[in-house]
Amino acid sequence: MDRKRCEIICVGTELLLGDVLNTNAQYLAQGLSRLGLDLYVQTVVGDNLERMKQAIKAAMGRAEILLFTGGLGPTSDDLTREAVAACFGRELRHDPEALAEIRGYYALTRRPMPPSNEKQALLPEGGILLKNPQGTAPGCIVFDDDGHTAVLMPGPPREMRPMFDNLVVPFLRQFSGSVLLSRVVRVVSLGESRMEEMLADLIRDGVNPTLAPYAREGEAMVRVTARAKTREEALELTEPAVRETLARLGRHAYGVDVPDLETVVAELLARAGYKASFLEAGGGGLAALRLQSARGGAAVCGPCLSAPSMDALTALAAPGETLPESPADACALLAEKAKAALGTEVCLVTALSGTQAACAVSLPGETRRYAQTLPSRGADYYRVAAAQAAFDLLRLSLLDRLEGAGAEKAKAGGNAAG
Repeated sequence: MDRKRCEIICVGTELLLGDVLNTNAQYLAQGLSRLGLDLYVQTVVGDNLERMKQAIKAAMGRAEILLFTGGLGPTSDDLTREAVAACFGRELRHDPEALAEIRGYYALTRRPMPPSNEKQALLPEGGILLKNPQGTAPGCIVFDDDGHTAVLMPGPPREMRPMFDNLVVPFLRQFSGSVLLSRVVRVVSLGESRMEEMLADLIRDGVNPTLAPYAREGEAMVRVTARAKTREEALELTEPAVRETLARLGRHAYGVDVPDLETVVAELLARAGYKASFLEAGGGGLAALRLQSARGGAAVCGPCLSAPSMDALTALAAPGETLPESPADACALLAEKAKAALGTEVCLVTALSGTQAACAVSLPGETRRYAQTLPSRGADYYRVAAAQAAFDLLRLSLLDRLEGAGAEKAKAGGNAAG
């Protein structure tokens, strides 16, 4: 079977104007990727019948499978059914089963069904009904005479997602002759352009797998993607490229297929048997919030403090201390003094003032510090950059501690064997 191309068309003026975040497109794109189906274009179109028809006709020239979300409601501006029926050359007919499902939904909720909801039982003739237990908008799968397929799903994510997972994915699986697998190498303290230089030949020459660099807030990433018949074969294809990427990026690469930096830090703290306290001046408590929200983070997070200034933190955590003028040295002193007061083995202090960021991490027997001047990009950027720098300093400190302990243990084992 020839590989089918897909296109996502999300309908709704609220999406087009940015009033509602379009999470449906992301969810569908990830699902199509897991199925190994090709997706090259996504479209958002407002609630206008003629413009919807134009978008559909253009998509039919690019793809065989069109996936729609939205526009299946009972009001006059819900026009997806009408637009698809017109472009696919199909008449709209009331579907008795769909109408029974809608009436059943209202009976279940003990509410009278408005007459306008009968519109939702209109389906293009020859279509396959997709039941929607979560709401009143049934979906459907429609076919034209030229090999195109349209999958119509409701717009609310709580309705669209189960319909896609439970009904649409099994239907689409027949068109999937392969698996598309992506693995993500997460990178910190290295810009996207410099990272791309370090991987230039791998990116340029990669065919299967391919490598693609991306910038994210406060970090970068490399996506390694392979197509194969099975997931196991795709993993085998990606593994050499992932290993080479890790080797070239060194400690800038903090993990593969991990959700974020704080999750890695939480795992390292657990391995070391430490709890960490966070003291943040000017950062709004972002670092502490991220650690506590990470998987396993609450178990390794001790008391945390946030204040607008270093003086306020000092008065709370180390009263009577006079801090050095250097921001990095001030963070280091406060980190050392606050550990005893907060009762944790590790204390991380960050200070953010304008574009100046500093941080220090104090572990048993060791304190490290860092300072940097940030580019002028706004308060949110500064808070994220300061938190990322602090997490990275803590990550590297813990890695050194754990790797040193491992080396000592291996050395002791070798001496005993000798």
